[in-house]
Amino acid sequence: MNIPLFFLAFVTFSSTVFAQRTTTIFGTVTDLETHQPLPFANVVFQNSSVGTLTDSLGNFKLETKRNFDSLVVSLIGYKSQTLVVNRGVTEELAIQLVPSSYELGMVEVRPGENPAFKILRKVIANKPKNTPESLNYYEYEAYHRVQFDLNNFTEKIKKNLFLRPFDYMWENTDTTEDGINYLPMLLTESSEEHFYRKQPRSKKEVVKGRRTFKFFQAPKIMEFVNDMYVDPNIYENYVTILDRSFPSPINDYYKRNYNFLLDSGIHVIDGHPCHHIFFKPKGKSDVAFTGDMYIDTSHYAVVQTDLEFSVEANINFVRNYWIQQKYSFVDSTQWFLTSSRVIGDFTVIENAKDMTGFFGKKTTDIRNIKINEPRDAEYYATVDPIVIEDSAYVRDDAFWNEARRDTFSTEQQNLVNMIDRMNNDPKWKLLIGGIKLLADGWIPFRQIDIGHIYSFYTWNPIEQSRVKFGFRTNDKFSDQVKLSGYLAYGIGDNRFKGGGSAEFIFPGELRRRWVLGVSYKNDQFQQGMSQNVIALDHIFRSFGQISGEQRRTMLESYNTYIERQWFTGLSTRISMFRDRYSPLQQDFRVRSGLDTLNAENFTAAGAKFNLRFGFGEDELPATFDQVDRGFFFRKYPMISFEVAVGIKDFLNSNFNYQHYKLKLEYQLKANKAGYLNILAEGGIINGKLPYQLLHVPDGNPLVFNDDHGFNLMNYMEFVSDKYVSLQLEHHFNGLLFNLIPGVRLAKLRSLLIGKIYFGTLTDQNRNGNFLLADGMEVMQHPYAEVGFGIENILKISRID
Repeated sequence: MNIPLFFLAFVTFSSTVFAQRTTTIFGTVTDLETHQPLPFANVVFQNSSVGTLTDSLGNFKLETKRNFDSLVVSLIGYKSQTLVVNRGVTEELAIQLVPSSYELGMVEVRPGENPAFKILRKVIANKPKNTPESLNYYEYEAYHRVQFDLNNFTEKIKKNLFLRPFDYMWENTDTTEDGINYLPMLLTESSEEHFYRKQPRSKKEVVKGRRTFKFFQAPKIMEFVNDMYVDPNIYENYVTILDRSFPSPINDYYKRNYNFLLDSGIHVIDGHPCHHIFFKPKGKSDVAFTGDMYIDTSHYAVVQTDLEFSVEANINFVRNYWIQQKYSFVDSTQWFLTSSRVIGDFTVIENAKDMTGFFGKKTTDIRNIKINEPRDAEYYATVDPIVIEDSAYVRDDAFWNEARRDTFSTEQQNLVNMIDRMNNDPKWKLLIGGIKLLADGWIPFRQIDIGHIYSFYTWNPIEQSRVKFGFRTNDKFSDQVKLSGYLAYGIGDNRFKGGGSAEFIFPGELRRRWVLGVSYKNDQFQQGMSQNVIALDHIFRSFGQISGEQRRTMLESYNTYIERQWFTGLSTRISMFRDRYSPLQQDFRVRSGLDTLNAENFTAAGAKFNLRFGFGEDELPATFDQVDRGFFFRKYPMISFEVAVGIKDFLNSNFNYQHYKLKLEYQLKANKAGYLNILAEGGIINGKLPYQLLHVPDGNPLVFNDDHGFNLMNYMEFVSDKYVSLQLEHHFNGLLFNLIPGVRLAKLRSLLIGKIYFGTLTDQNRNGNFLLADGMEVMQHPYAEVGFGIENILKISRID
């Protein structure tokens, strides 16, 4: 759950202010024939700019103190309707719009084949030469600008208790042509150069500049911003938008997904005679586009296309999404995308009473296109698909004026000034700090953060009451040195615990830096616990375990490492370690002849090598000691490899051993059928070892779901020194529930789950001197979990 965004939405939109003599109009807009709700319909007071849009259920609400007497309701594909309203009262309306046919002028309707199919067959036949990837070389410059606006807000939001001290933020409020009020609140821009070579295939992006103007830290909105950077290749059979696969209207199997309508006239676009074809999904709830496209009559290439999908596509927080692409015939040789516009209407709390949300607007301009002008071979030989120039984030205004070939509009400049004022307002800093505290658990204090507040107090059977205090440095301290530490005390065991770390990032290219780090920790450790859900000392673990028992040990760990990202997608780490395990809840038992003795501790020390590789990655991956939750949204598999070597007598180590581990994480797109998450792992451990150094599969006896663990397995159930595991989750993206009319509106989604683990234990560890813990078993047959789940409950929850 995205706490900062939902908390901000809650404190911003929840209060109610009552006014006298206010005209309030609310109700529902539906289709007269099907009685289905109509989202994104315009509801505007006549001859005014005061209005709103219906939500995904066709609901709307308008309030005004002005003396309007008529309401106009309109939607593309329907006849507009004007209604009389009563002033100064609250009134509910049930509005039904009459569908209207496409206004296409002269359209020939003949029995037999759809005339659009003849043109579409030629478009598909010419796709291989019309797509830019058919060229041997190309390069171009691209400028992107994204703006986010708060929309559909009312007077009571302005008077909200939390926003009342910042009245100046509303000075930039404007209204769209449809009468929807909006407030610009975020602006980003980016300048890039792109290079392509067909054989051997190579793509390279050079980021010349990036900057963002904002006065808040809302991860979900920043996700929306990133989702605006989309320029789908319409010549591909499927295009991915917001992590959903949409069939292109010129898909090789276009008849399966769309209904088409041909305008019989010829239209001239930028001097090119074009056919005009309209399209819409075959099924009302199909994940597909509604729109139109202009097809050049000579080359059968796309000259312009408009692609739109709405709430019917069943994508969270999206009320409407529109893409327009324009192509030019460059050098009379190749059709090439030269302009792209994207508009998204997002809602933070879907179907909220006030229907407040966000407009996302992206503009892309492409210029200086060069076709088949090759550079030196060395220029394309880079293994890094994205290069960020060192000065990309510190470009001056002169650079940006040249990059965009203009200056900011008055609206955009006012937005920049307002953001600067907000960021320097002490009251705003205090409000944002409070929201951030609840979100990530850290209290900012100058150059350090204090926390984690959700670990200040916890309870467990050994320590009973546990108190903890920690800190970490932030960017104000340094962008090259990172320090952290904590101290904890258990009331029940009367014992201190603690740890600390230091990391130094060497200067250099952003994506190819060296990192040197050291860490120390002396604290409780739970073997067989996944790090994917919550930490061992998080307050939720005090009451979240529903089965099994905890069997903790003490672990004193020293670690020093050097890490390097060689190029985007490939990182390595070499480390030296020393781990000492001491018993807490259960003795470490060792055979000595016919006797069984208790060992005080075990020590393992040696070296470790880690490698992570994700081909074609365009973002920095998490470092090795962080949980990366984004693997399943990457285009190519992510492969991780680890080898650890224990060296006896090195730093008092008791063991010689080798541990090899290989892991693969991937999301396989299934287009209309959703996607399949794949997590596969295997490992081999050589050496005579206690179970503390063998492999124990991650169980999850908590109430919280763990995608990477086994949710019906307790801690320390099984042990092995050779093992394989495979975890599969197929998400249907509403494919099944969308077929049920009443359920479809709830946007529930189904998934299938399959997990299997099998491990063996060699005789030297099965019958060796080191005894297993009570209740720990050697596997005789594979362990498997199979299940069915429903996700997207209230947009944030899932039940398996």
